[in-house]
Amino acid sequence: MIGWTLETLVASTLLMVVVLALRGPVARRFGAHAAYLLWLLPALRMVLPRLPESAVPVDKVPVHLDLARLIAAAALRTSQAPAAAANPVAAAPQISIDWPAIGLILWLGGAAAFLAWQLGRHHRFMSIALEHAEKGFLRGGIKVRLSAVVTGPLAAGIFHRHILLPADFEQRYTGAEQQLALAHELAHHRRGDLIANGAALAMLALHWFNPVAHWAYRAFRADQELACDATVLGAAPESRSDYGRALIKSAAAGMPGAAACALGPATELKRRITMIALSTRSRARRLAGTAIATILVGLGLGLTASGSIAAPSKIAPESVKPLFHVQPQARLIMVADNGKTFTRTTTTTSGDDDAAIAPPPPPTPSRIVPPAAPVAPVAMASPVPPVAPVPPVGAKNILSTEEIAQINAQVSQAAEQAKQAGEMARQAVASIDFAKLNHEAMLEARTELERECRHAKPPVPGESDAQAIQRLSMGCVDMAAIGREVQTELAKAMEAERADQHMCQAERAKALATIDHTRAEMAKKFAQ
Repeated sequence: MIGWTLETLVASTLLMVVVLALRGPVARRFGAHAAYLLWLLPALRMVLPRLPESAVPVDKVPVHLDLARLIAAAALRTSQAPAAAANPVAAAPQISIDWPAIGLILWLGGAAAFLAWQLGRHHRFMSIALEHAEKGFLRGGIKVRLSAVVTGPLAAGIFHRHILLPADFEQRYTGAEQQLALAHELAHHRRGDLIANGAALAMLALHWFNPVAHWAYRAFRADQELACDATVLGAAPESRSDYGRALIKSAAAGMPGAAACALGPATELKRRITMIALSTRSRARRLAGTAIATILVGLGLGLTASGSIAAPSKIAPESVKPLFHVQPQARLIMVADNGKTFTRTTTTTSGDDDAAIAPPPPPTPSRIVPPAAPVAPVAMASPVPPVAPVPPVGAKNILSTEEIAQINAQVSQAAEQAKQAGEMARQAVASIDFAKLNHEAMLEARTELERECRHAKPPVPGESDAQAIQRLSMGCVDMAAIGREVQTELAKAMEAERADQHMCQAERAKALATIDHTRAEMAKKFAQ
């Protein structure tokens, strides 16, 4: 587990550096969508499981980055120490510190603290912004509200989706700029950018100690805004000048939160204005960019998916397979040979299933000793009480039969609980009345429109919720007032034509007839 984690963090960091180097050229040549697609490379590598050994034959891959071998070799060189010196007495057990476990705890604790801090900041910002927001209206099923807290338009929320606009939105932006700003924030919700931000924030939390990841996260957010700009301008290519003015008016000091999408962060304003000028790319070039980005993502995953360090790599030699090397323990064996005692040292290695016990050296040939003079018998010494056997060093890592049975019982219990939880989740989803939820949502929208739209036509008997929403939406605008303004402008145009002394009589009569016909048509249209 620890080996797989280290390999994943190192591989995803390398891929972040690759994407940071490629994003600029790809965006300039193939558009913002292709550059944004490249960020799938480190994201997918973070969740890529260890591939089976038979899935990718290593000998068939021309270039293979075996991260397991590199990291294992580095860890082995730093952890090796000279073997214990021979000692006539058995070495006493030594207290060892499980540094990998401590590092894992610190890493997970830092990730949890970083994620909690970012989510807390975002929750506090949204609470204050919604507390000081007006009631608002619905646009595309998303709540749009004016708030005195925000300085520019922004989209926020995954389950409770909102678009927050500044309090002076109607005064600061023209009508065309207002529509484009709303289209930008709606595009964030429809494209799933808020969900992508949540996943990127979780990935950044796992890399909380990594400065490359923080740099990559800021670049990812900038590419996301450029891709959203391209989406909006793709639907309205003639509105580039209005969209540029909306970006300049929306320029803010920075991102309002870790998960929200603001229209105009000032740090990327120059690059976004430049990309607006390059937004008229051909469809063939955009498709080519998407294809190239997809190929790069697949190639990057294939080159870095080298398997877990915990499972030895076939490329790595035997000496660097284990990540954490356990030093051999020296043990002295006393061998008696014809009245003489010889000392033999053997080594055993714990923690490696593949390690073999070194064979004992060949026995020392017996020496021919001349017969000694007879010695007087010695009195027998009193028997020594037996000493309790001392467990060998490293035996603490061996589980007893009872402990193994207990672990198996806990695993079985956890599997049963997971099965029960899955069944409960399935039953909960099956019990959801989606028709009722849809009806309640339509009813809420209809109630909101009835309260906000004061110029709607009277209801038609038997109309559905969808028909009522369509009727009420048309009533949000005072069509009679618009008709009066149109008639006033047309009357002014007729007066200007009559006062024009540079027109001949026939041209003046034709222009007046055209304007009069237009007035009649517009009066008929607004009377309906």
